[in-house]
Amino acid sequence: MKKRLFKALALVLVIGLLPIFGLAESEDGYGDWVNFLLICNEGMNNDRGNAGNTLMVVAMKPDTGKIRLLMFTWDTFIDYEGYDVPQKLDMPYRNGGAEEAMKIFNDNFDTGISHYMSLNYLNLASLIDNYGGVTVDISRAERNALNGMVGSKKEKLQTEASSGTMSQIILDLLANEYYLTEYGPETHLNGLQAVGFGWLQYDSVYNCCEREIEVIANLFHSVSVDAGNKVAFYTNESGEPTDMDGRRAINIDEPTEDDLKFLRNEINPIFQMSFNNLSDDEINGISLALARIAYKASRQGVNIFDSLETKVLPLEALNEYDIVAGTQGHLIDKDANRQEIVSFLYAED
Repeated sequence: MKKRLFKALALVLVIGLLPIFGLAESEDGYGDWVNFLLICNEGMNNDRGNAGNTLMVVAMKPDTGKIRLLMFTWDTFIDYEGYDVPQKLDMPYRNGGAEEAMKIFNDNFDTGISHYMSLNYLNLASLIDNYGGVTVDISRAERNALNGMVGSKKEKLQTEASSGTMSQIILDLLANEYYLTEYGPETHLNGLQAVGFGWLQYDSVYNCCEREIEVIANLFHSVSVDAGNKVAFYTNESGEPTDMDGRRAINIDEPTEDDLKFLRNEINPIFQMSFNNLSDDEINGISLALARIAYKASRQGVNIFDSLETKVLPLEALNEYDIVAGTQGHLIDKDANRQEIVSFLYAED
C-alpha cells in the first residue's frame, strides 16, 4: 500500500482518539495508547440494520506520534451471545448498530474500545464529493468491475427515486458521470465511484478491505490538505509565521473562540454525516488537540501520518473458507488473534 494513501485515514480516526484537554490514561490497560472504531456500511442507515462491511481499529500514542491501523475482514466468525453458532463480524451491526458492534468486538478481543463513528455509503459518497473526490491506483480489471457495481447501485437508487424515498436531484448529483473510462495510477474518482471501488470484492474480501482503506485514506487526506491550505498554526514560542499565503494564522497556545469555530467547521462535515458517540465538547476539543499534534510534528520536520503501520486480521484471513451452518467465513483462533492485536497495536519500539 502506498504510504500516502493512509495519511488521511489516520486523520478521521485520530479525531476520536484525543481527549479534550491533554492526554488521558486509556481505560483498556495499555497505558496511554487510545483506541477508536470506524464502521462504514453499505445501506442507507447510519446507526443499524445494514451490513457494517468496514470495521477498523486504530491505536495511537499521541506523545510519540505512533499510529497503528488494524482492519478486520467482515467474513470473520466471532462468538455472539444469543446464537448457538459463530456469526460473522458484521452481524452485531445489523442487529444493534455501532454500539452493539463495539460491544461484541470488545467481548471477543478484549480491546476496550469506547468511541466509534459510523457512515452509510451515501454519506460517505457525499463527503468524498464535498472534498473534491479521491485519487487512487486502479487496474483495468478493477475499473471494469467498478463500472458494473456503480451501474447496479444507480439502478437501485433510481428505484428509490421513483418511489419518492429519494430526491431525483440528489440521485442525479450522486450518479453524475459515474461511468469511469480511465484507469492506472492517479485515477480520480467521484463519491459514488469511490464507494464502489472500496467495496469491490470480485477477487477476494481481503483485497476489498485493502481498497476500502485506500478510499477512506484518500478522503481524509483531502480533508487534511484542505485544512492545511487554509490554516498556518503557530505557538507563543515560535511566533506568528510571516509566509501566510492567504491562510488563517491560529495560535494553538491561545486560540480565540473564532479560531475554535473555524477549526470545528473544517472537520464538521465528518461528524454531521456520521453516527458517533462524541459530544460537541469532545469534537471541539479534538479539533484543537489534532492541531497541536500536527504542529508539533511539523516543527520536528516529520509528518505524524508517515509512520502509520497497518495490518489486516484475522490471522486466518487468507485461508480457505470454513463453513458454519451453511455460511462461508473464517473460523479463528481467538487467543492467537488477541495476542496479535496486542503485539501489533501496543508494542513499544
